[in-house]
Amino acid sequence: MNSPNHILIGTLIYEYLRDKYGIVLDKPGFLQGNTCPDHSLSFLRPHRMRYCKGMIRRKTERLCRADWSEIDRRTSKKLGILCHYYSDFLCLAHNPEFSGGLKEHVRYENDLLLFMSRNYDRFRRVDYVPWVQVPENPEEISEHMRELFFEKPTAQDDLIGELVYAVRACIELALLVFFQSVSGTQGQVLHKKSFIAL
Repeated sequence: MNSPNHILIGTLIYEYLRDKYGIVLDKPGFLQGNTCPDHSLSFLRPHRMRYCKGMIRRKTERLCRADWSEIDRRTSKKLGILCHYYSDFLCLAHNPEFSGGLKEHVRYENDLLLFMSRNYDRFRRVDYVPWVQVPENPEEISEHMRELFFEKPTAQDDLIGELVYAVRACIELALLVFFQSVSGTQGQVLHKKSFIAL
């Protein structure tokens, strides 16, 4: 996905976590994380699961060890970076099934951006993750995210399905990492309201 798409998706994730779960990230840091992998040397390595899964697993494990009692810019940025990669992993143009070249890749990402921009209010009304099963450890998070990757919609030109799935996956990732690091929640099923009450 291109940077404007990552900003729109990051904004949706930020607002959903804040409004539905009471988790307030540092917005500038989070949005910077959502875009910075496209502006660093990592752009030399395609943002595909097969090239990045080890790095993503390590970043997830480190983020689970972070102090989430006070969510700062650095932690928010790290979470944004993970969301960037998962959004790309779930984008058809970044998958082996995509048959086009660079020109088609850019056109596809522009189509995603146009579609999301025109339908942004509809995307804001979706209840992406009404409840979450809190993982016991970071390995469970990596396994869950891997399963999501293989369950993703594969239909060509299903822009809404692709975007909803990418946003949902990133929200789940954020919730799983956050809850896994909050003492006493491991293994529980938490609903939106039950966490806000903690």
